[in-house]
Amino acid sequence: MIIPVVWMSAITYAAMITILCLGFTLTHMTAKIPNFAHGTYAGFGVYVSFTVTRVLGYSPYIGFPLAIVLGGVIGMILYFVVVATLRRMGGGTIVLTISTIAIQIFMAQALHIYAYWVRENLGFMSYGFLLKQNDFRILGFQGIFPMSVIICATVVILLYYMLRRTKFGIAMRATAEDPQLSSVLGININRIQMFSWFLTGGLACLAGAMLPLWFMGSPTAGVRLLVSCMAGSLLGGLENIYGAIVGGFSVGMIEILLTAWLQKVVGLWVGEYRPLVPMILTIGILLIEPSGISGYIERWRISPKGQDFFARFGRSSE
Repeated sequence: MIIPVVWMSAITYAAMITILCLGFTLTHMTAKIPNFAHGTYAGFGVYVSFTVTRVLGYSPYIGFPLAIVLGGVIGMILYFVVVATLRRMGGGTIVLTISTIAIQIFMAQALHIYAYWVRENLGFMSYGFLLKQNDFRILGFQGIFPMSVIICATVVILLYYMLRRTKFGIAMRATAEDPQLSSVLGININRIQMFSWFLTGGLACLAGAMLPLWFMGSPTAGVRLLVSCMAGSLLGGLENIYGAIVGGFSVGMIEILLTAWLQKVVGLWVGEYRPLVPMILTIGILLIEPSGISGYIERWRISPKGQDFFARFGRSSE
């Protein structure tokens, strides 16, 4: 089976963005703030793969579980040290949102310091690197192509099972819906928040760990993914974790395929402006449908046309 390279690139990238969007949306649902440091988690994942592969000499796939743990620990530390502390001091949504921007700047500089140290002391090229040569091949495909799809599907299935079939997942959903009422009912909100930040940090770091196996890795690679991640979460709806799947995959595919098409029509120089695609999508979503696909579907469901549709569907199914 022959699949065009541009389609493999789009699917691989879309799988990574989907995993990122799941974490970003979950943070917004439980913490009620946009985490602008989310992309930098992915940057740490990039350098987990780099360290495991180039410095230690192992397969980059060994770094995937390590990335989940590292990202989760970073997320928990940031929650305890920054978010929980600011909340105890009375910090509101704006203060917490600005704090995530400060965290992003701090972590991005930490990545630059690490990359510079590795280059100067260990002699490895830690800026603008690719790990394709360290990947395996299966049925003629680069290994990360099928693996990214498998990992993304596994994450979606496990997340669905946790949220729908476990008591802890149901408690997370309840906390996202109404934190005050959940607390009154005996749910440990701090425990839910801690696990949420661990999960979102781990997912973002996992997505970043996959990145250099197909795309260029650098200290700013994770930050550049943030715009695509936000566009996907906005498209799906920030209050719907399942919308993040549709939004993330759609934005990832559009970004790669549209850029490739414009390069053929206009010229190769258009590729330098690929980051503008998710930015334009973000602006368009905010202007046309700020609540995303899930918000539109919900409004249609309660509209007269939607109610009439479900009434007819219910009668026909009987």
